[in-house]
Amino acid sequence: MQYYPEIEQVVIETFSLWDVRRVGFSWRKYYLDHTRQVQNLSARMAGELDADAEQLRTAAILHDISKRYDGAILKDSEGKNVINEEGFWLNETVPPSRVNWVTRLYDELDLHGQIHHVSGAVLTQRVLEEFGLPRSFTRPVTKIVAGHLKGNVPPEVFDERYREVEVRILYDADTIDPNVGLTAFYRNIQINAGNALRRGETMELRAYVENLPRWVNMKDSFRDHMLTERGREVCDDRQARNRELARQLADELADEEVNRRYGLLGTVEYLFTNPEDPSLHEHAVGLRDAWLPEREQMLAGEPAASSDRAEEALERSRRFIAALEGEIAGVL
Repeated sequence: MQYYPEIEQVVIETFSLWDVRRVGFSWRKYYLDHTRQVQNLSARMAGELDADAEQLRTAAILHDISKRYDGAILKDSEGKNVINEEGFWLNETVPPSRVNWVTRLYDELDLHGQIHHVSGAVLTQRVLEEFGLPRSFTRPVTKIVAGHLKGNVPPEVFDERYREVEVRILYDADTIDPNVGLTAFYRNIQINAGNALRRGETMELRAYVENLPRWVNMKDSFRDHMLTERGREVCDDRQARNRELARQLADELADEEVNRRYGLLGTVEYLFTNPEDPSLHEHAVGLRDAWLPEREQMLAGEPAASSDRAEEALERSRRFIAALEGEIAGVL
């Protein structure tokens, strides 16, 4: 699409207007990382399900354009989460530190307090119209964005909302990325790291690893939420990957010194770094381009007695880094 780079730049600029670093289960660089991961997975699924890749590519980059307005969950007088008629939690509104034409439009249209898939769909339509795109394109893309969250609605409303495969694909991709697989594993690390920061503590590796199987098991139910068979297959693959990761990490605790230096324990410790302003994409590049080459150089100096164990540990790390990059790219 001719205007796609300019539309992407609008989203990047809009995300950058907030200075707050952590809000709930999100952080400053999460919004763009997640957006690109959803876009990658959506594009992959579009090719497999004969969907309109251009519509999905555009909807995916715009789907969270108003997400940074979402603050803390509102509570009622009894301390319970406030929900709307479709069962969505309502959030406080976090205003941007700076403005652009998108945030001015948000104010002009009085989108405050709306769930971000609703306000995002309104902004999507207006952004696409601003670039002069035809209604034949803006209308389906807007519908895809509006459907990326699924509420409690009557069957006839559900059937209309999710009739097109493109809407179902974006919903599945947007649900999978933060909840199932290695991208979700990274998100879980950063949620825990954020909680530790608020307590004035640091992450403890052994405790995190020992608790990991419980977290993985909690994610089984997401398979049942999928709207496509391909989405269910991706959930199965990613859950299996996380279960194997949890098993290997637990096994590595028996040889903790070597595995913190070369193994999966070491990669996880690396992902614990920079909890104040983390980025999955930056951490993944750091693992590949800095952490791994340093360990390969260190391995050359290992005594023969421990070199085999170190090489086996490093091979597990290589496979993990490759799989993490594969999920980021949407190919796993």
